[in-house]
Parts: sequence; structure tokens; C-alpha cells
Amino acid sequence: MSLSEDPPVKSWDLDFHLAVAAVKANNNNSSELPIEQVQKQFNERYKIEAPSNIVIEQAILDERYRQESRKHLEKVLKQYEDVLDEKWKEPNDRLHGEWVYTKEEDNEMDKVILHIHGGGYFMGSPESFRGLTFKYTEYAKARVFSIDYRLAPQNQFPASLCDSVAAYIYLLNPGLEAGFKPINPKKIVFMGESAGGGLALATLLFLRDAELPLPGGAVVLSPWVDLTQSMPSYLDAEIDKADFIDKKLGIRGIGSSSSLEDEFNANVKALSDKIAQKKPTIVGHPSFTEVPRFNLYCANEAIAIPYISPMLAESLGDLPPILCQVGGLERFRDEGILFSYKAAYPHEYQLPSYATKNFENSPFKSPTKVILEVYDDMPHAWQIFTFSKPSQIALERCGDFIKRVTSIRDNNTSIINLIKEDAVSPNISISPSFIGMRVSINGEIRELNKTDQDCLKWNKIGIVPKL
Repeated sequence: MSLSEDPPVKSWDLDFHLAVAAVKANNNNSSELPIEQVQKQFNERYKIEAPSNIVIEQAILDERYRQESRKHLEKVLKQYEDVLDEKWKEPNDRLHGEWVYTKEEDNEMDKVILHIHGGGYFMGSPESFRGLTFKYTEYAKARVFSIDYRLAPQNQFPASLCDSVAAYIYLLNPGLEAGFKPINPKKIVFMGESAGGGLALATLLFLRDAELPLPGGAVVLSPWVDLTQSMPSYLDAEIDKADFIDKKLGIRGIGSSSSLEDEFNANVKALSDKIAQKKPTIVGHPSFTEVPRFNLYCANEAIAIPYISPMLAESLGDLPPILCQVGGLERFRDEGILFSYKAAYPHEYQLPSYATKNFENSPFKSPTKVILEVYDDMPHAWQIFTFSKPSQIALERCGDFIKRVTSIRDNNTSIINLIKEDAVSPNISISPSFIGMRVSINGEIRELNKTDQDCLKWNKIGIVPKL
């Protein structure tokens, strides 16, 4: 796709086409740059100043929130420690975040969005995602707390998870210096895009498994929940024309001229040597190690850990209500669909084939309420193009869901109460735990396409494809 070509999809207008093409061109131009330069350029390119109706307040969290988070992580992740880089336990700086809210909501803490930005786990910041957080606070009438979690490759998993859990603990148990009272977890909604959506869901899973209080719900936009990159849509040639996510394994290389290269390679070798010596028996598949390390976020042997690839979790039951939005022409479409079905019907989708099959012993068997929205003709994270009608439709639906899910007083509330009556077609089939729908470019609602559910029968789930 280039700026001189016609739109790859007939429904795209010129402005939308040019915006997607520009993002794709930026991605291509930065693919060989040193990773530090890519991180810096991304922040500079997308950072915007606040309009007159928006307030931004910076926050630096006391280190005790990370320390408490670390205690929980060390306990839950002990079974995986042989495949993890332990440097996450020694952060080099404090955890930062920023509050975003509209002036008319100046003193309202009635509901809070804990925002976890996207960027493939190796780039992005609260500043570079303000184009969305400004919209979130307006549409949801909620305060947004956006966290500046640690990025790979400087900080690999579980550094980001440690930070997201720490930020949540900060909201639940703020000190006097925070300037606000403890927030009811049911008034908090996690929200993230792409890798941020994956991390939001991973954080939900972790909180559930650690027996910590769960938030009121989660909204995930084009979530990256399968780091094995195993689903059919990831390698679909038709999607090449529309999406701006590169299909090659991994998001990018380290960059041969990067000052991090020697340090990264040394860390990779040290971790590889540890894994070879320990010979861990965690869940995995031979395909993981048939290719060289392909992800900056974690070792190949770790990619099936549910807090890295939530789609591969043994059970996705007993989570708070989730709104999942995916594009009909994006690489992450199938994994978002399968995740949604697995969460809503935990008894039916016990995948992948090499999993431990301990579902019968799992305490998490209750269906999670999930609303899945697949948007016609949309590429990855199209919500970032906030000038467009498809983005506005999606963000309005996000805002309505957040208002509704933070108003729930009864855990047994019907899934119908999580969505406006006029936002669902009468022809849509609804179960107690699942609503799935297609959304047209103009916002019309219909049943999911038959092909949307083909991925549920895919027999290579969680298996790294051979390219």
C-alpha cells in the first residue's frame, strides 16, 4: 500500500486510505532503525497537546506499589521462572503515568479507566496515545489513568505485567500523596489497544489467578493475545493489502546499529543457557524452538505462558465482562475472535492441543460475559483514526459499555444490560455469556459472518507457523 495507490478496500474514503498508508510507510521506514531511535520517533510523532477541555496530570508512583506487585508475581510466576529474564525485579526508574480527564469531570472519580497503551511491547507511551485517551475520557465520562510501563527489549516480560498490576494496586490502595481515596475495583475498567489490549487481558488473568480483586470490566481494541502468531488471519494474503501490521514473525529486529544490540544478545544467550541447563517442563510445543528467537518480549520457550499469550490460557472463565473489538481485515482478527469464544464458553474451547488438559481441575469454569464486535473492512486498531466514522462508532460503543459495566450492582446481571437496546439488531443471536456481531462501516449491525467462526476449528492453534 502506498500513498499513490487507490484504496485497497472500496469502502475506505481517501482520508482513511491516506492515514493507513502513512502508518504503514512509517512502519516500513523504521524497520531497520536502531530500536532506541524507533522508540523515540514513535513518541515524538504521535504526541499531542491537550485541547482546552482536557486536563493532564502527571503521576510518579511510590516504589511500594511495584514491590507489592512483585511479591504477587514471584508467587504466581514461580512455575515459569526458568524461562524468564530476572532483570524485571530490578527496575531502573520509577513507574510513571498520567491522569487524563475533561474539565467538567474535574473532581469526579466515579469511574476510572486504567489505560495500557499499545506498541508491540517495545514502543509507545501515555503521551503517544493521547489521541485515544482524550476520546476515552470524553466518550465514557470517566477519568483515564494511562501507565508508562517498561518496554522491551530493555525490559522483558514480566516487567510490563509487574507495572500494570502495580498501577492497579495504586488505584485500589493509594497513599495520602496520591491525592485521591481508594477506588472501588468495580468502578475500574481496563482498556488497551493491540499489545496493550493483550496486557490488559493478561493482567485480568493474573489478578484472577492471584486471587486479587477484579475490576469491573475490560475493553480491548485489536488485542494481541497470541504471540505464537498461529492463527489463519495472521498469514492471510488478503489482509496484506489492508493491514499495516507486518506478517513476518516477530515485530522487528533489534537493529544492527543499536547500542542495545550487544546487551540484548548477551541477555538472550544467558537466558538460553539457563533454559538449556534447567530443561523446564512448562507447556510448549516443538515449533517454539524450531526457529531462532523471534520476539523482543520474551524467549520462545515462554510464549505459551498465559500472561504472555492469553488466548492459550487453559481457562478464560470467571473474568469480568469484556468488550472486544477487532477489524475484519486485520492480522489479529482470528485470535481476538477465538479468545472471545473461549472466555464466553470455557467448557467448549479448551485449547491448544498441547495444553495440560487440567480444565476439570480448574476453579475458573464460569463463563465470562463477552461482547465481540467485528468491524467490516477495518485494519488493525482503526480506532486511532479518530476523524473517521468507523472509529467514532467504535469509540462511542466503548464509552457506552464502560458506563454500563461500572454501573452494575449485581454480578448476575444479564449481558443484555451491558449494551444499548438500539445497539443490537433483533436478528443477533444472544447467549447468557456472549453477543457476537458484525458492524458495518456506517454502524449497521448484523450476525457474524460464517467465515468469522472458521478460526474456531483451526487445528494449529498455538503452533508457530513455518515461513
